[in-house]
Amino acid sequence: MLLILLDALKDSNDAIKLDETNIKPYIRKGVSLYNQGLKEEALQVFVRGLEFDSADEQLKIWQHKCEKELAEQKSVTMTVSVEKEKLTTNAISGPPLPPAKIKHSFYQTDSVVTIQIPIKGLKKDQVQIHSTDATINIHTKIPSSGQDYSLEVDLAYQIDSSRTNFNVTGSNLEIKLYKRQAIQWTSLDAQSTAAKVQPPVPMSRSLVEKAPSYPSSSLHAKNWDKLEAEIKRDEKENKDDMGDGNAIFQRLYQDSDENTRRAMNKSMYESGGTCLNMNWEEVSKGRVTCEPPDGMEWKKYDS
Repeated sequence: MLLILLDALKDSNDAIKLDETNIKPYIRKGVSLYNQGLKEEALQVFVRGLEFDSADEQLKIWQHKCEKELAEQKSVTMTVSVEKEKLTTNAISGPPLPPAKIKHSFYQTDSVVTIQIPIKGLKKDQVQIHSTDATINIHTKIPSSGQDYSLEVDLAYQIDSSRTNFNVTGSNLEIKLYKRQAIQWTSLDAQSTAAKVQPPVPMSRSLVEKAPSYPSSSLHAKNWDKLEAEIKRDEKENKDDMGDGNAIFQRLYQDSDENTRRAMNKSMYESGGTCLNMNWEEVSKGRVTCEPPDGMEWKKYDS
C-alpha cells in the first residue's frame, strides 16, 4: 500500500512539473499525502491547486476535510497537554502540609515571663508576633519542613503588651512578656485548670508570708498560720546548719499528701533545683525544664 502511495506521489509531482496548471495532479498528490497521514502537507497541495482553479469542487471538498480534521486533532492535543500539565503540577505541589505541632515551655522572674519554642534555623524576619495585654499570637514557618507554625494563647494574666519582644537563637524562639503584677504564673493559658483553680501568689514575698488559700495543689486544707509558728519554733529549738529555705521545704514536704510530695520531688530533681511545683496534675504531664533566673544559665559540673 505504501509503495502504491509513493508511486502515485511521484507521478503527481512529475505531472505538475510538466503542467502546473493541471488540477488533476494536485488532487492525486493531495490524496496520496492524506492517506499517508500527512494532512498538513495535503492541505497545502489542495490550496495550491485552488490557486489555479478556485471553482474546482474536489479540491474544495478535500481542503475542507483536511482543515476540519486538523482542527479537531489540534483541539485534542491541547486538551491532553492541559491535563498532563495539571497532573504534573499536582504531583509536584502535592497536598498542603498540616500545621506543625511543637511543644512550648516557659519560665519566669517576678517581672518577666519567657516563652521558649524549640525551632532550629529561624531568622528574625521570618517571625510574626502580635500581642495585646491579654493575648499573644505567634506565626512562622519551620525551616526544615516548610510547615506553618502558629501559637495563639489567651493569657492567664495581664501583660504590658507595649514591651513584648522576642529573640531568635540557633535552636529556640524566645518571646518575653512583661508582667503587670509580680505574681507567680501557674500557666500561660487562661483556660488551663491550674490558672482557674490556683490563686495568684506574689513572687516578691516569701511563701509563708502569704500562703495560698484552699483549694491549692493539696487535696486537704492547711492551717498556714499554725505551720508558720511551728517552723519558727523549730528554728529556735534546732540550731543546726539547715537554711531557712530547706526548713520550709522540709516542713511543706512532711505535711503534704502523696501527690504533692511526688510533684515536689519530680520538679526539683528534673529542673536541677530551679523550679518547685506542688501541682502533680501539671508536673505529671512531662519533664520539668530547667528554669534559671533571667540573665543566668544552667551548667552541669562533674562531681
